Amino acid sequence: MVLMKYNKIPHMNKFSLIFLSCLILGCSQPVKNKKLFNWNESQKRQYFEDSIANRMYNGDWGEGDGINNFTLFSKLLLSDTKAINIDDPYIYAFEEPYIDTSKKLIYKDWFRITVDPCFRIPYCLILEKRGKSSYLTCKMTDGYGGYYSGKLSFELTQKLSDSLYTNIINQLNTIDFWKLGSESSNGFDGETWTIEAIHNGKYNLVERWVPQSHGSAKTRKLGEIGMYLRDTSKLLEILPLIDSITPVNLLRQKGN
Repeated sequence: MVLMKYNKIPHMNKFSLIFLSCLILGCSQPVKNKKLFNWNESQKRQYFEDSIANRMYNGDWGEGDGINNFTLFSKLLLSDTKAINIDDPYIYAFEEPYIDTSKKLIYKDWFRITVDPCFRIPYCLILEKRGKSSYLTCKMTDGYGGYYSGKLSFELTQKLSDSLYTNIINQLNTIDFWKLGSESSNGFDGETWTIEAIHNGKYNLVERWVPQSHGSAKTRKLGEIGMYLRDTSKLLEILPLIDSITPVNLLRQKGN
């Protein structure tokens, strides 16, 4: 079974007008009271798509001047969720949940890799076990890796044998994934992977730079797992098609 969605969401700016009005009324100083933005989830999502998703560095590094900086946006409007990576705009762009580590984890069998690839389309792979089946979901945004997240533009879910999830979790157990922490290997360009898993009430998150070819043996094993899921999801077959119908982004228009 395959479920597929492709979204092309037009640019809208009505929430930018709300923010501009706030500035005119005296909110030009850094926002300190999140009650000023007591928006529902739909309003938060719309503001993100209008003002942050396609902003260079998602508003960081001086590219944003208020809550159009995702770090401040997440601090003010997503503060009810105590997630390790709450300031990661790619999770929000993929319309994926942040894992709240302050709450008891809901029992689930779940594995996620979020990839921010330099100069290419960001993508995310989610593997879940539900009943006797494994479900593998591939998501992509219309962003430009290393520069801005964009927003969700493509989603494909495949129903597969339950042995897929079991195989992956066994490999994670082999490298003692639940005790892995940070690793010093990093560099310029390349890809940054955020790898998360929940199993038997345990949760862990690690970030790795180009794990396919860098880092420790355990890191390279994570890269191997990711590439296996990438190939199973048919991402490399889908990506050229999505790239061809994704609106040309600002950097490509400038020839960078």
